[in-house]
Amino acid sequence: MLTKTERCSLFRERLGGAMLTRQLNRTSLGELARVDRSTISALLNEHLVRLPSGHVVADVAQALGVSTDWLLGLTNSERSTGEILKESLEVAQTSPGHADEHIERWLRESAGAKIRGAPTSLPEFMKTQAVLELEFTSYAGKTPQQASAHQEERLRLNRTVGMDYEIAMPMQTLQGLANRSGLWAALSVGQVQDQLVQMADLCEELYPSTRLHLFDSATHYSAPIVVFGQRRAVIYIGSAYFVFNTREHVEALTRHFDQLVRDACVLSHEVGHWLRDMARSVQL
Repeated sequence: MLTKTERCSLFRERLGGAMLTRQLNRTSLGELARVDRSTISALLNEHLVRLPSGHVVADVAQALGVSTDWLLGLTNSERSTGEILKESLEVAQTSPGHADEHIERWLRESAGAKIRGAPTSLPEFMKTQAVLELEFTSYAGKTPQQASAHQEERLRLNRTVGMDYEIAMPMQTLQGLANRSGLWAALSVGQVQDQLVQMADLCEELYPSTRLHLFDSATHYSAPIVVFGQRRAVIYIGSAYFVFNTREHVEALTRHFDQLVRDACVLSHEVGHWLRDMARSVQL
């Protein structure tokens, strides 16, 4: 804890340093902060052991583009709370036909890093054309043709040398597909089998650089997330991505994902066989 004298000294030091960095003299800072030049002179007077009022500190900090907490020695970061929050959390809006462009860009930027993902449905790059037609024919945000183009780009990225992509999803999603329930009721038996076999083929082709694990949604839940190495983590809400850039947020979502993998019912080296068995069990 700083004494009053130490805090006053630190305040003067930081005020003078910020003025020097921004090439402001006492008159120009006073004009920007809407205070008298004499007030700025008093703040810099090393013989006066007192701090200014809260509104003066706020006005001066705003004029200098620094935080009041930094001027007062309460933090070592010059940035305002708003700037820190803006950096730690972004909102990336999606637009019709372009929802996947954010993910593709983040994947390219994270080349060489481990990617972890819990998808909303089936992994995007593993979907057959029949499933894409079913999901996107009536969807306002993307046409089946756009979805197919994005699917091909995602598959190309997953086939890139050096890719390390781990996926966790509920086994109940695939059981629902095999039973042709809910959304999947419009698919034929053959289309369901094709989808399950295509997933099995890709899991075996891409293993171990791409690994799919299945967890039990009766005991675990996950929102749709993607964690891009240690750089960022995103949560998908449909109309936008919430993008977290701080180490604490990324680590929290990484721990959540890793728990899904630790408690998985079907691990990646088994999932191809599991999917083929599921395909053979599809009933008319």
